[in-house]
Amino acid sequence: MGSTTVGAFRDDEARVRYAAALEAAMAVLPPHISHDVPTAYGTVRVHRFGDGDATPLLLVPGRVGTTAMWAPNLPALAARRTVWALDLLGEPGASVQTAPITGDADQGAWLAEVADALGGPLHVVGASLGGRWALELAVAHPGAVRSLALLEPAHTLARLRPGFVLASLASLAGFEDLFLRYAGGDTPPADDPLTAVMTLGARDYRMTLGPPGYPPDAALRGLAMPVLALLGGRSTVLHAGRAAAWARARIPDVEVEVWPDAGHALPGSHADAVDARLAAFHTRVEEGP
Repeated sequence: MGSTTVGAFRDDEARVRYAAALEAAMAVLPPHISHDVPTAYGTVRVHRFGDGDATPLLLVPGRVGTTAMWAPNLPALAARRTVWALDLLGEPGASVQTAPITGDADQGAWLAEVADALGGPLHVVGASLGGRWALELAVAHPGAVRSLALLEPAHTLARLRPGFVLASLASLAGFEDLFLRYAGGDTPPADDPLTAVMTLGARDYRMTLGPPGYPPDAALRGLAMPVLALLGGRSTVLHAGRAAAWARARIPDVEVEVWPDAGHALPGSHADAVDARLAAFHTRVEEGP
């Protein structure tokens, strides 16, 4: 498949530079086992953390975040159960896209192939744009999802803020650092290995993915599994109050919380609270009413 139809790095030098940054970021994560899952759209790199008999958990990262974005969460999450984390197809990371991803349904399709390979159903947790793809999986392939947790999900429960849209356009013009600062709500620490991964990925990788669509009301109303939505009151990406009202009015079994002092980077900035809330939610799902 030609390079115009799948994502790729600018050149070999950019690919090597990014690979070194990703290796450094992955080195600070807890011990894990990595392997590749073949799908119709490419090979997906998945990493296994922890162990246990409880329902496994699948982490779906935000744009250019990769598995490395979950560094603050993995120790606590993997202490309770097996945790699978993946790098998105069509984006910078260790997954390799080989066929065009032409829309939201394709995102759900390759995720379903991964979930099947991992022995679903799984507790699925998606952050930012990863929340949109996790929702697509839950809507189109509900048998793969035991529960769904959405952490500051983009393109999912509320329209993007105009300022975020402008920052996204700025990234296309070469201002990737501005985009990352705006999305996170803070200036990323220069010594954080994730900063280099996200900056180099946004700058040196050319994605061919179209903009996500927003899920129709019928999709949200048809969700059969329990759903948790955690939203940041200081989010630069979405309006938390509107997103919370939208979710409560449409998703049958939903728990929604707006954390007033949190921004879009909620999984990392409030890691302990997020980990504890996910643990309580998954326990509630497994124990039943």
